Amino acid sequence: MLDLSFAKKVARLTTIAGSTLLFSCATIDAETQLPEPGKFAPAELTRPYVPTGEPVDPSAASAMTLEELLVFADSESPAIQTVLARMGIADAQVSGAKILFPDNPELSFGVGQRRAAGASAFEFEASIQQRLEIAGEPGLRLDAARDQQKLREADVQEVRWSVHVEVHRLFVDILLVRERLEQAERFVEFAESMRDIAARQVEAGESSPLILLVAEADLAQTREAVIEARRSLEGLTTRLAAVIGWPQLELPPVEGTLPPLRAAPNPSDLLTLMAEHHPELRTRELAVLAEQSRLALEHREAWPEPTLGLSFGREAALGPEAGTNLWLINMSLPLPFWRRNQEGRALAQARLQIADSERAATAARLRAELTEAAIAMNAAAERVTLYETSVVPQLEENLALLQRAFELGEVDVHQVSQTRERLLNATGQYIDARITYYESAAMLEGLVGTEIWTNDTENTP
Repeated sequence: MLDLSFAKKVARLTTIAGSTLLFSCATIDAETQLPEPGKFAPAELTRPYVPTGEPVDPSAASAMTLEELLVFADSESPAIQTVLARMGIADAQVSGAKILFPDNPELSFGVGQRRAAGASAFEFEASIQQRLEIAGEPGLRLDAARDQQKLREADVQEVRWSVHVEVHRLFVDILLVRERLEQAERFVEFAESMRDIAARQVEAGESSPLILLVAEADLAQTREAVIEARRSLEGLTTRLAAVIGWPQLELPPVEGTLPPLRAAPNPSDLLTLMAEHHPELRTRELAVLAEQSRLALEHREAWPEPTLGLSFGREAALGPEAGTNLWLINMSLPLPFWRRNQEGRALAQARLQIADSERAATAARLRAELTEAAIAMNAAAERVTLYETSVVPQLEENLALLQRAFELGEVDVHQVSQTRERLLNATGQYIDARITYYESAAMLEGLVGTEIWTNDTENTP
């Protein structure tokens, strides 16, 4: 049997020697300065705003509202599905980190025969050994894996919000391009009436055929604007269907109304909301925490990992004497003289510095973009107001007066053509200003990280 007193002595000496060696490892890079967590936003997960409800059935949908588009996109968007699939990698890393031991135990056998003076004796030896991590590496490895898992979850929330913003932007663009199409069709009707008047005048011999040619050219130009507006509308609809993951060939008509114009909220209030809600800021904060966990693990990886073993041997005697049983407790301990995970610790430190720099750069970029979006939104609102007070209300009246003046011969076809072109350009600029305004509003909400006007859902840009 194994002499327990001898084993205790061996264990005591081994503990003293190992403790002295491990103390030198414990001080490795203890003075490392870590970045401050939660510097620009809480280092916690946040979930973007998504309207409540179930996704519509594509086979039964006849029209799509903004809320239905947002709910369907959050459930079926290919971009979201892809980033969700990547979560499996982080989950697998957590599963691997939950294993306590770094390696499987190793079992070895030895069988032989000893010969001497014509006699032989049978010998047998068996041993089992296990490598151990004694510096808390398993717990730190699990912490690092869970922090990486949380970081991947933050990536999911970031993509969810970006899809939300893109759907919102495409929704307002579709409604505004419809307005552009309606205006273009109105100008086609006007150009057709001018062409018909010119044709009657030429047929009656009251005007030169050149007048009809100019009227036909104007009609072709207005029809070209209709074609371009339809192309833009179909392109936006196709893009929206791809973003939300619509499975059928055609997306049902988008229905909704655009809210009235309003000024952007105070930039300081928006910056406060951004720090609280924007998922990219949260992601960058969580990235710093994840790299800190990785650095802590790499420091502990520098510690030696002893291997403990138990051996049993059976030595038979060459003569009539009884055989001998031999028990051994084995321990091997690497001496960390040359290799102390210098590369792993240096890489982890560099990644932490990169994460800290990216966090600061992201915060500065988002602050600048938010301020620019607020300025663009207010400027676009002023442009829209300018057109709505001086051009749009008189548009129909001016077209009617222009048509009447041409019929009475008060203006010639060239004056009609020039006036029509100016009115068409002014109308296009008005629609462009509205597109800029509503896109800026959607971008502003995207930069804030949440709906700004949640208490007025129907009027949210």
